[in-house]
Amino acid sequence: MWSKSIAAIIGGCLVSISVMLNLNYLLPLTVDSRLFIGLLTAFPLWVTTMIYCYASKSGWQAWQRCGAILLVSVSLNSFFLLT
Repeated sequence: MWSKSIAAIIGGCLVSISVMLNLNYLLPLTVDSRLFIGLLTAFPLWVTTMIYCYASKSGWQAWQRCGAILLVSVSLNSFFLLT
């Protein structure tokens, strides 16, 4: 249970931050509006990711689930940063 909890807390936080950075690049709004939307959606996204981790069978599977989502999101972040 502790391994799933650590994966949910740390991995979920990283996924939430990374997805919010993607939204920051994609939304055609002013900076303050993007930050406000990011603040409103980051916590529910983190909770959703935590639930997704807790639904796994083991801690290893929870880390794999978070890692897969994080890999896609970080790839998109690096693409947006480099273009």
